[in-house]
Amino acid sequence: MKTHLFVLLSSFALGAAMAPAALAADDPGAQITRPTAYKPKTGDVALGEKLFNDTQLSTNGLACASCHAKHGGFQASFAKPYPHAVAMAREQLGRKSVYLDEMVQGCMVMPMAAKPLPWDSKELAGLTAYMLTVQKSFKPSR
Repeated sequence: MKTHLFVLLSSFALGAAMAPAALAADDPGAQITRPTAYKPKTGDVALGEKLFNDTQLSTNGLACASCHAKHGGFQASFAKPYPHAVAMAREQLGRKSVYLDEMVQGCMVMPMAAKPLPWDSKELAGLTAYMLTVQKSFKPSR
């Protein structure tokens, strides 16, 4: 009986210890949060522009340009320096503010229904660099 109880309690403890990691894999908010000690890379703007139009990044045929071509889909807050509040991040993830690379990851996970890009990838760095150039030319409507 003691052996069965020990095995049962050990299994429960192991499951509880693993639960946060398992939940994080399914939690979009956790997936788009910068890792501890993360240092953004300098990205290739040309690669970012190419990826911005690439439907193969998603699982549903969307590209970043599907929502954001010609500054579409951006709120006035897009003109503000990051980190800042973004309605989609607040409403769908409960995040008060995000960095631009986190928002790129949010779009990957939510509208594009894909896995987030690796944080140390040239793809994430490129998309973030390209989005900075897009942001510089953005003029919010009044």
